[in-house]
Amino acid sequence: MQKSVIHEMIAEGIGTFILVLFGVGAVAVSVWTGGLSLWPVALMFALGVTFGVYVSGKISGGHINPAVTLTLAIFTGFSWTKVAPYIIAQFIGAMLAAAAIYGFYSGILAQFEIGAEITRGLPGSQLSAMGFGTYAPNPAFIGTDEAAFAQVSLSKWFMSEAFVTAILVFGVLFLTDQHNTSAPSANLAPFFIGLLVAALVAYEAPISMTAMNPARDLGPRIMSYFFGWGEMAIPGPRGGWWIPSVASIAGGLVAGAFYRGFYRGVFETYDTEQPEWEVEK
Repeated sequence: MQKSVIHEMIAEGIGTFILVLFGVGAVAVSVWTGGLSLWPVALMFALGVTFGVYVSGKISGGHINPAVTLTLAIFTGFSWTKVAPYIIAQFIGAMLAAAAIYGFYSGILAQFEIGAEITRGLPGSQLSAMGFGTYAPNPAFIGTDEAAFAQVSLSKWFMSEAFVTAILVFGVLFLTDQHNTSAPSANLAPFFIGLLVAALVAYEAPISMTAMNPARDLGPRIMSYFFGWGEMAIPGPRGGWWIPSVASIAGGLVAGAFYRGFYRGVFETYDTEQPEWEVEK
């Protein structure tokens, strides 16, 4: 493996670590302490994405999301030899951030579970596990019983995650397309991507906590399995542990296909100097 790829992996890992520490950490603070409401959590995700992309962007392109990496490889010519290293690094960064959250908040978390009469690993404990992985419906907003589950079916969970991820990936492609003269300059794109993430989190969080990123969900979810949630983490109370990851990848690919099929032709019509379309990396 080339040294440059290792540098890119480190950048992707650090960027994803920042995203998960800020965003997922904000969810943990919100649930375990009551210290944050939905909009501050959404803004923390925005800051996590913005800083994560700024930190990693110059070195690796700032994907910090396997759904973005796969979409870029399929539709923009991003090197397939880097896909697996990038995704591995993203998951490592997410898992390390989850470990940091647990390490610093374990005492507060334990006290929260006592107060809420939660037994970790048993039904209902997704209310504390949501400080790591995502669940549908949102346990803090809707509940953890069968009546709550009936409000968001597994198919609706999948479609909702795919929908918001498609919007996010479309935004990433739009904001970083060199042929899009209306896009912000390169140093401002991460800021606007972060704002888009905040809007999507604020909109979708009550349904399924808005993963939009396999590493953001599955990385912390794996850690929570070993932190004591066991089957409440994987396979989860409804067996839907795979939905956030698969749905976000599917949504990203749909967005990539739509963007390449429509916007590519539109922008190239007005860009005769650079006929080869590519996303700025």
